[in-house]
Amino acid sequence: MCFTVNYIMGTGFLTLPWAFYSAGIVLSLITISIVCLVSDISKGYVLETMARSDALFRAECVKVNEEDGSMSLIKEGINESSALLGKKKSSNSSKDEVNNSGPLMVRKRKFEVIEMCHMFLSGNGPKWYMLTIGLYMYGTLWAYTSVFAKAMSEALPLAQLLGLGSDDYLIYVVIFASIVVPLTCMELREQVAVQVFLSLCRLFMVVIVVGSVSGAMNATTAQFGSQTHAEPDADHPFYNMSGLYKMLPIAVYANIFHHSIPGLSSPVADKRKLSMIYGATFAFGMIAYSLIGGLVAYYFGGHIQESANLNWVSYHAGTGELVCSEESGNCRFEHKPLWVQAIAYYVVCFPATDVVSAFPLNGITLGNSLMGSYYGSMIRQVEGDRLKVTLFRLLGAVPPIIGACFVRELGTITAYTGVTGFIIAFTFPAILNMRSRETLKEVGLKHETIYTRKIISEDWFSTWIKWFGVVLVVYVLLNLITKG
Repeated sequence: MCFTVNYIMGTGFLTLPWAFYSAGIVLSLITISIVCLVSDISKGYVLETMARSDALFRAECVKVNEEDGSMSLIKEGINESSALLGKKKSSNSSKDEVNNSGPLMVRKRKFEVIEMCHMFLSGNGPKWYMLTIGLYMYGTLWAYTSVFAKAMSEALPLAQLLGLGSDDYLIYVVIFASIVVPLTCMELREQVAVQVFLSLCRLFMVVIVVGSVSGAMNATTAQFGSQTHAEPDADHPFYNMSGLYKMLPIAVYANIFHHSIPGLSSPVADKRKLSMIYGATFAFGMIAYSLIGGLVAYYFGGHIQESANLNWVSYHAGTGELVCSEESGNCRFEHKPLWVQAIAYYVVCFPATDVVSAFPLNGITLGNSLMGSYYGSMIRQVEGDRLKVTLFRLLGAVPPIIGACFVRELGTITAYTGVTGFIIAFTFPAILNMRSRETLKEVGLKHETIYTRKIISEDWFSTWIKWFGVVLVVYVLLNLITKG
C-alpha cells in the first residue's frame, strides 16, 4: 500500500486546494469523490485483465511467433509451441485444468499493460496506448524534475556557496538525477525501506497541513502572515462550473496509477488482497484530498497559491516579530520558535524531496512499457536481462531530466499532457476488460475472476466508463483551448 500511496500522492495534491478554489468547495468535493469511485472501478478492470491474461497462458491458448513477437489465439487442438518442445499435453487438457481450478486471479507472472494491449487489442491499439502513456509519463517525469529543482533552489541556494555561478536550478537538476536515476534502475523490492519511510513522511505532512489550518481557523490572532480569519471566495464559495475544467484533470492526476498496477502488484505476496489494498488507497486518498483541498481552499480563499505548500512560507503560528525592510519594504515574521520554523520548512520543502519517491515508480513503469512495446510478445525472453532492462529504464528516466534543463516552465505542457490521464485511467482499462472477457469466451475458458464485481464488471458498464474518459478529454481540451 505504501508504494501505491507514494505513487498517487506525488505532487498532484499540492494543486488540489487551488483547484478546489477554482471550482468551488462543494463541487470539488463531489468531483473528487466521483473520480475516486470511477478510478477504483477501472482499477478492477486492470486486475481482471491481468487474471485473464494469466489464464490464457496457463491454458496454452496463446501462440507466440518467435520471429516478430506477434501472438495468435489457439482455440482448439494441440498447442504447436508445446509440441515443438516435446510436450504432448493438448490445449484442451490445459483448458480443462484452468476451468476446473479455482477462480481466476493474478499470479506470479507479471503482465504489463502494454503487453495486455498486444494480447487483446487489434490493429493500432497497442501503439495508441504507448503514445498516450509516453506523453503522460514523460510529462510527469519532466514536471517532477522541475518541481524539485525550482523548490530547492529557492529554499537552499547553493551556486554562490559552491562557487558554481548563479544558476541553482541546474545544480539541483544534477543532484536530483544522481538520486532518482539509480533508483529507477533498481527493482521495487530493493527500495521497500525508502518507500515506506517516504509514505510515513507524506502522512505526517497531511496531518501538519490539516492541523495547522484547523488551528488557524480557531485562533484569535494571525497564524499565516497578517491573515486573521478564513477568507473563502465570496462570489463562488460552493460551486463554480466555469472552473470545473481546472479541477477535473488535477483530480484524475492525483488518483492515477492504473498503468503501474502490474508493477505495484508484483511485490504483494497475497494477490487475492490486491483489490482491497488499492481500494483502501483510494479511500485514504479521497479523505486526505477532501481535507487538504477543502480546508486550505476555504481558509486562504483568493490568497491560495497554485502550489499550496508555498502558503506556509508565511506561517508563524502567532509567534515571532514582524520585521520590515527599509530598503525593499517587505515584511516577514522573525524570531519564530524552532518548532514553527520546522513546520514551515517541512511543508514547503518536503514536496520537492517527495518526488524522489514518485520519480522512480513512474520511471520503472515507463521503462517497462517502452521495453514491452519494443519486444512485444517476446518480452519474456529479455525481461531477465538486467542490462536491457536498465537501458530501457534509462531511456525513460534521462530524457525528461535533460528536457527540464532547457524548459523550466511546464504549466502549459503538464496541463495538456495531463489530459491523457483520462484515457489511461478510464478508457483503456474498460476496453481491456471487455476484450479480455470476449477473448476467453472465444477460446472456451471461464472469464470470472476474484476481482469481478456484479454490474460494474459487465460490458455495458465498462462501455459507460470507456466513453466517460473520452468525454472528459474532449470537455477539458475544449476549455483549455478556448479559455487559455
